[in-house]
Amino acid sequence: MAKKVIFLDDSKSILKTISYTVADLVNEGLITMQYYDDSRVFASDMREGLVDFDILFSDINMPDISGYDICSLARSLDAYKGKMIIALTTEITDSSKKLGKEAGFNGWITKISSPEVMKTTIANTIRAINAKGK
Repeated sequence: MAKKVIFLDDSKSILKTISYTVADLVNEGLITMQYYDDSRVFASDMREGLVDFDILFSDINMPDISGYDICSLARSLDAYKGKMIIALTTEITDSSKKLGKEAGFNGWITKISSPEVMKTTIANTIRAINAKGK
């Protein structure tokens, strides 16, 4: 069964790149993909229970609500406490990863990876989750 995946990033060009990068995964039926480019809208939709996902890939540095705050919000809402949330970001410092862990991120993927590396990492993450039956 396809996993419901959401990508949250304020950069439309990044979302376009991600869409291209994971198109094969969509075509294979491994994932369904949705994206948000506004963290405020996403946070509001989460609070109202309008968001449904198996895996959320979230940017960290967004203008209105950071990825850390999005993750913390998700962890505070019953519907999202057990969901897989992965940072998809340019942040690579140990301190930013520590903040991410404290916020509740399950993993970390850097956007500075080549599209092929990003696709492989995302695909492997999804396949690992499927193998665990989550």
